[in-house]
Amino acid sequence: MDGGYAVRVADDFSKGRRENIAHHEGKSEFEVMHADFTDYENCEKVIGDIDIMFLLASKIGGIGYFHKYPAEIIDANTKIVSNLLNAARKANIQRVLYISSSMVFERATIFPTPEWALEKTPAPITSYGFSKLIGEWFCQAFWEEHGLKYTILRPFNCVGPREHPEEEPGMAHVIPDLAKKILRGDYPLEIYGDGSQTRCFTNVKDATRAFVLAMKERKAECEDFNIGNPEETRIVDLAKMLWEICGRREPFKLKHLSPFKHDVQRRVPSITKAKEILNWEPTIPLRKTLEEYVGWYKKLQIQK
Repeated sequence: MDGGYAVRVADDFSKGRRENIAHHEGKSEFEVMHADFTDYENCEKVIGDIDIMFLLASKIGGIGYFHKYPAEIIDANTKIVSNLLNAARKANIQRVLYISSSMVFERATIFPTPEWALEKTPAPITSYGFSKLIGEWFCQAFWEEHGLKYTILRPFNCVGPREHPEEEPGMAHVIPDLAKKILRGDYPLEIYGDGSQTRCFTNVKDATRAFVLAMKERKAECEDFNIGNPEETRIVDLAKMLWEICGRREPFKLKHLSPFKHDVQRRVPSITKAKEILNWEPTIPLRKTLEEYVGWYKKLQIQK
């Protein structure tokens, strides 16, 4: 890894795919391990002699996934965080960087939403959002009782290549889901709800740059940060942009499906704190991000 860090990556590959990191394997500084973090013994084996842990592991998917597997999500995610933090405490890790989620702000009423608004925001409705909030509380509790330093990072709708769409609509995130439908020729294009929902899509390269800056910044210890592109985009506009990028020639036309029970209408971050403390803000525009994703997905289809 750039900067002289030795990196160990561990995953159970229930969602992630080995081919996503295959080109890194064989390099001594990039170790890959298979591990199920709901098993505490696996956590101890993975953590071993590491100094800093990025805790990204969780059950995650699109809006359909949240509605279909609420018990599985909250059960597994709580076990994962508890096991990893206990193993980190035992191993005297210097700091845990917990990758939370913008979904802790599912019921926010302040826009753009700053970090401090979490205290005024009702608990999330979905089990996924609630599980990520529980993870944040775990971090704070382990700091207060055991002195385990942490940093909480809340990505807002990260987008990038190598996120595969699923067979069932709604199980993956919205961009892989829409890209698949558009490129296979669906007409009209189906979306859930009226499309007025807004999100702030963030290139994964911008997000990971923020993660590294937070790791290096002492002022980030025991702090929380929103990591997102503050540009608000309606889902209907996202779909139209993807339609154009994918090269569809037919007039843009939507078919509106019934919305899911829990579909947040608006989610917009304030990133003032990240700017001031981490000297971070996103630099990659949404259109370029979508072009990058569509280009990767087209190559994937050719390879098949």
